[in-house]
Amino acid sequence: MRTTDATFLALVDEYVGEHRMDPVVDDAVDPWLYSADCGVTKVLAGGKQIKPISRLYVGGLKIFEGRVKDEMAGRMLSTWRDVITAHSNEFVRVRAAAVEVNGTAIVMPSAPQPHLPMLAGLLTREGAGYLGDELVNIDAVFRRVHGLSLPLLVDGSDLGAFPDIVREPTKRRPKGTPEEVEGRTPRRPVPIRSLGRAAAGPVPIGWIVFPTFVRGDETGFREMARAEAVFRLSQAILNLHIWNERALFLMQDLVDDVAVAELRIGSPEEAVRLILDAAPSLVPAAGR
Repeated sequence: MRTTDATFLALVDEYVGEHRMDPVVDDAVDPWLYSADCGVTKVLAGGKQIKPISRLYVGGLKIFEGRVKDEMAGRMLSTWRDVITAHSNEFVRVRAAAVEVNGTAIVMPSAPQPHLPMLAGLLTREGAGYLGDELVNIDAVFRRVHGLSLPLLVDGSDLGAFPDIVREPTKRRPKGTPEEVEGRTPRRPVPIRSLGRAAAGPVPIGWIVFPTFVRGDETGFREMARAEAVFRLSQAILNLHIWNERALFLMQDLVDDVAVAELRIGSPEEAVRLILDAAPSLVPAAGR
């Protein structure tokens, strides 16, 4: 990556420095995949400063424009996650948050939902092992969940759930209906280590919970019919075109073998308490 401001490079290094590798020098390949134009701060008469607009490019394609560098780092990391997982078709890739409890995985599949990372982060902070905030890989043979060790990408409006992480608030929101903006809201990186845990896995699946966020609603579990669970799982598979009917057979087997429920969430904190209270009876210890 190249940047006009070394402080942005230091910010990215804070989040993913452990993944840094020495670049391979090849004159035939442009080594600068990402270019960050951080702009210049303007100082008005009287000393008032105007924060510059930053822009992030992949090659010649602009993928971010805004005034919060933390959001620009989040946008860059989201593309990392996409690139890292885009060709991992030896796995069934599922849009889901996931954590490890009792040596097995609680998988939470969902439609595009910006609050999923907050749920995964709160569970991790309360002692669960971290597997994924919005995407996990499932080994179809051993039925183990493989997570990522990248930071969580928390919606800017959810940072208040993590008061120990000091950040300037996110003020801008994308325009459009809730259905149009879900999944593409401004994200802020939250390192796993800042939650007092490390990445877990791979671990077998022990419980499948379908979270539905309904602000102001009562938080609680709802039983699901097997057919509904298989249908919602299939909707969350990102490479269904690769696995075709094999993925559906896997989903059917999983629904038959592990506990399944829907969790309606009015209060994320209450949802975390319900999940962790119920987990010991629903998630068997690994190897049992």
